[in-house]
Formats: sequence, C-alpha cells, structure tokens
Amino acid sequence: PDGFHTLMTVYQTLALHDLVTVEVRDARATSISLASSDSRVPRDASNTVWRMVEAVLAEVGRTVEVHIHIEKRLPVRGGLGAGSANAAAALLALEQELGVNLTEPRRLRLAVEIGSDVPLFLVGGTVLGSGRGEEVRPLPDTSSMPCVLALPEIGVSTALAFRDWDALHSLSSLTPLSSSTTIEKLSRSIA
Repeated sequence: PDGFHTLMTVYQTLALHDLVTVEVRDARATSISLASSDSRVPRDASNTVWRMVEAVLAEVGRTVEVHIHIEKRLPVRGGLGAGSANAAAALLALEQELGVNLTEPRRLRLAVEIGSDVPLFLVGGTVLGSGRGEEVRPLPDTSSMPCVLALPEIGVSTALAFRDWDALHSLSSLTPLSSSTTIEKLSRSIA
C-alpha cells in the first residue's frame, strides 16, 4: 500500500487561518525564499507552500523570484490543515501577483498534486471529501456555531497517524466487513 486511505468525510473550514504573503519580482532564474514567524515551519521544498509555488510557476511557465512569509496563527501539526490551507492561499496569491487566472480545474489539479486536502481549501465551507480526500463537493453550509479546540503540546504528522493506524489495524481481528457491522451496531446504540 501507498499509505493513503480511501475515505468519505465531511470537512468544515473555520474562520481561523495563518497569514500568507507572496511577493514576486522578475528574475533571470527562478528562486524561492520562505520565512515564517514560527521556527518549526520548514523553509525548503518540504513545505507545501514552497511546492505549490514551484508547481504554479511550472504550470504558467514563468521565471521569477518569489518571497513567501507565513505568519503562524494556527498550530504546527495541529490537525487543522494549516499547511494545506497555506498552499491554497499561496496558489491564489501567486496568481494575483503574476497577473494570471487559472481555471478552476487547473487549480484543483495543482492542489491535488500538492496534498490530498489542499482542494478543500479552494472550495471552503462545508465540503464532502472522498477518495483520499481530494475529491471535493460543496455541501450546504452548516449554521454558525461555537467551537472549542483543544490542542495538546505535541504535534502529530497525519502520515504518521495513518501509519500507526495501519499497524494497529493489522494486529486486530477487524476486517472491512466486521468493521462495517461494528459501526452499524454502534450507530444503532447511540441513536
């Protein structure tokens, strides 16, 4: 397996976000620099924002110098999709800076190349996610409601969480059929 999981989920974006600034200058050779208010944010090609900028520049065939700044307001590895949201924000900001307007299908294709949940942040609101999470369909927005976020002092990598889940699942006696039956029984008992 490739470490990805097929899922069906309902996403909900929140009114919380980092602040991503993208500045572009004409140049003879492409260069990218990334700074952040949080020292834990990667400042190289391992960062989703960096990878998005590279992908957009390749897509539009431009050679420029790009300076990115990420003002962190969300926790690093907090499970809120901040890195993916920042990649989507960088795509839109870079389009504006370059004076280009990619079509929605081109934007979504680039988003999927960067990360499974990046397309969510191009749609926003209440969204049905399927496949690896990259297939997104808008749903009617939920009504506004208070939300409490509890954040531990440690961060968790999504890839590591899925890898640990797979290791735990391989040791259990659950099969897809028994998992479905168990979920149905739990749903009935809660209802």
